[in-house]
Amino acid sequence: MRSCPHQNSDFSTRHKRREAVKSILASLTAVRNAEQRCLDNVPESLQCTESFESGEYAVDALDEIIGLLVDVY
Repeated sequence: MRSCPHQNSDFSTRHKRREAVKSILASLTAVRNAEQRCLDNVPESLQCTESFESGEYAVDALDEIIGLLVDVY
């Protein structure tokens, strides 16, 4: 049974997309981890600031996005 040339093209495209998503996941994870490290080092007296809350929001959003991408790929 011969494979259809179109199937090889579809496989190649899907493979490239998967690799791109892996790269994006690695970058998002690195950013998320860096942001979390910053939050972990904020003194307790500054943890009620708007800046700290924005950092927490960013970490939560990145966690959600990373989870969605992992579920899809």
